[in-house]
Amino acid sequence: MKIRINNREQEISDQASLIEVVRLVRSTTADDPMLKAIRQRTGDDHISYLVNGKVIAPQEYETTPVKEGDEVRWIHPAFGG
Repeated sequence: MKIRINNREQEISDQASLIEVVRLVRSTTADDPMLKAIRQRTGDDHISYLVNGKVIAPQEYETTPVKEGDEVRWIHPAFGG
């Protein structure tokens, strides 16, 4: 199925949950210098994920379904406010 991740269309498996998107983002950002430094210091990337504008808590990644046409955004920790 097709979803949008940070405004880019992406094909993922049918019946996917957010954890699949999280794994995809982590694999594609593995070489990002800032995320790499954060992971080395803290053991985590601290990226926040939103599905259709709703912030999803990390403990809900595996149980949050992603459906055709959903808009998933991830927010880099350096973008904080």
